[in-house]
Amino acid sequence: MPTAEFQLNFLRRIQWLLESSSYTSTYKFALLIAVTNLSIESSTSDNSECVIFYEQLAEQFIQLYWTQALPFSDQCGESILKQSTTTGQAKVITSILTLQEETKTTNLNIARTRHIKKWQSTIKEIARTIKNNPAKYLQSAEDKVSREFFYIYNSREKAIILRSGIAYCFARFSQIIHKLCQQYWTEFVRNNRHNQLYFSDDIDLQGFLFNQSRQDLSLLVPILNETQQGQCFYCQKPLKKDIEVDHFVPWSKYPNDTTHNFVLTDHKCNNSKRDYLAEERFYEKWLRRNQQYGQVIEQETDGIGFISNQKRSETISQWAYQVAVEHEDLVWSPELNMRLRTINPELLPRLRG
Repeated sequence: MPTAEFQLNFLRRIQWLLESSSYTSTYKFALLIAVTNLSIESSTSDNSECVIFYEQLAEQFIQLYWTQALPFSDQCGESILKQSTTTGQAKVITSILTLQEETKTTNLNIARTRHIKKWQSTIKEIARTIKNNPAKYLQSAEDKVSREFFYIYNSREKAIILRSGIAYCFARFSQIIHKLCQQYWTEFVRNNRHNQLYFSDDIDLQGFLFNQSRQDLSLLVPILNETQQGQCFYCQKPLKKDIEVDHFVPWSKYPNDTTHNFVLTDHKCNNSKRDYLAEERFYEKWLRRNQQYGQVIEQETDGIGFISNQKRSETISQWAYQVAVEHEDLVWSPELNMRLRTINPELLPRLRG
């Protein structure tokens, strides 16, 4: 594990990147978020280096920018927000718009799974954009001098290699990085003179840019209901009219929708759990559910346009519970006499040793 001083220096560098380095688009924020997500998915829990390929970053960029490439205003189909202060639109947005037009869909997973050649072509195009722009200049200020404290940039490589301890820090401080990047990203888009026409005083711009998927989660109910035998995942009471879809690992901890992360709850449990992790016994129950029904969930949700990646979901869950142990976080229980308590690592056998 990196030393406390190393981790503090990491946070200082994140602060410097956000406040001092130069940029003319939102790419820097997207790259920081993408590297954070991939550091989590890498399961790096020590001082190891971490290899992140540009095509992995490209997939993250598409997920981040996909709904931002949709019109901002229902009244104006041309109201796609500008993500650059220079003339024209950011190239990543243009690549996504072309993909949406060619595949005739605004559903990301349908574009990814049913138009494989076009999807792969877009991934390669966006990977080149990332390599030639934000990855090259992320660690530079207006003096154009690269500090290279996170990674050494090499234009001949297909990946960036995070230095020792850096992936661990990105994963550990993920919530801070996500929130800061989203705030700076929102301010950049709001202050962009090209976008002023579409804004009003009461607009929730950050909600538009970063809220969870606009897919209709109710489509998941009949699929998940069968795996739960018609019972709330947490309190096990029969699900009737108040059925809700819950992110088992909360959206606030890792903002990506994958179908294996969803469970069905009643309104009372979902409203009470909020952004907490469920207590340890439910982690084991969730893993067993995915082991038993994972393939069924993937097959049935793929047809309605949802992203499925069981391994990714379970890697993220392990990271989330490990961080909870390190931070002595509170976990939620449906029991009335003890809604919240400190997590107990002894009840998480998969994290022992």
